Amino acid sequence: MNFTKKGTKLLHIADVHNRHQGRLYYSTGKKLNNGFIKNDINTLQISDRDYLQSNIFNYKKFSFINHIRNTIDNFKPDIILFGHVDVLNEKDFYNLRSDYKNIYFSQYFVDTLDPNFEKFEDHKKRFFLKYQICDTNFITTFPKALDFIDYSKTIYIPNVCDSSIDLLENYKYKNLEYDIFFALSHGQHRGGLKKGYKDERVNFIEKLNLDNIKSNFFGITKQPVWGANFFNELSISKMGLNYNRGMPIKYYSSDRICSLIANGLLTFLQKGYSYEDFFEDKKEAVFFEDHNDLEYLIKLYANDFKKRSEVGFNGKKKYFKLFENHIVSKYMIEKILNQKISNKLSWMD
Repeated sequence: MNFTKKGTKLLHIADVHNRHQGRLYYSTGKKLNNGFIKNDINTLQISDRDYLQSNIFNYKKFSFINHIRNTIDNFKPDIILFGHVDVLNEKDFYNLRSDYKNIYFSQYFVDTLDPNFEKFEDHKKRFFLKYQICDTNFITTFPKALDFIDYSKTIYIPNVCDSSIDLLENYKYKNLEYDIFFALSHGQHRGGLKKGYKDERVNFIEKLNLDNIKSNFFGITKQPVWGANFFNELSISKMGLNYNRGMPIKYYSSDRICSLIANGLLTFLQKGYSYEDFFEDKKEAVFFEDHNDLEYLIKLYANDFKKRSEVGFNGKKKYFKLFENHIVSKYMIEKILNQKISNKLSWMD
């Protein structure tokens, strides 16, 4: 099948977050879906968790499987792409694979697969739920940093940005209300903090001595921020901090990284994740070693508009050049269909 041939059909089964009433309109699944459409892929989406929540029948899973099968029979997709569809079991996926042998099966998994992460076994189990029946598996960790996967069918993708969503240009503005933005949550679906729970991100932030720095932090003492309010808070912040849980592992980051860099904030990145492969230090992002180093750098750039603006502008430009959703989604389709990569960039296999 030729990618350039119009009429390629993709059935995208992933959470659309309708039940969250727009709170997660900038999710990875939404951005990827937009990217497929930009590439003239005839894309139909099933929101698994919304379907299951709204279904009134007693046998929700049975009804959901029938819904998928009926959609396949009516739509006749060339590709079925799964997001984090965890409600079905291995037998369910095996039966789908067996009954639709002429369709390409694929999945993407954007949670960390770091073996040192506290929930690693849970993440690994969820990833392997569909792994064997999928022709291709896309992850946001560099595959060769892991020793439990087949590299021939496991492929790296970055956290994507979207020109219709990541609209901010904070590098243009000198007198923004806050110096530094940081946001964490205990899960997008939860929406709020777990009572009495504290992880290493909070411990790290609380070590920072940011006297005379105006911080705009969420998920520490203030509840997480979502939806349009998330972008409103970004828009009044000069710089952003991207800090991940667990030990550094090559190329992994939560999707916060794109919300920061792709919206023109000077962004501080942890060393150890190899993002220096993509962003030049102090020109497109600013890399830090530890909390002492980060303290110094925040204070250094907080009142240096010229340099801050340069890094924010260059970072946004580079992020869109490498990781825009139409680029990533096209690459995914070409890998799924086993085609030659038409525009190979540095992060591509």
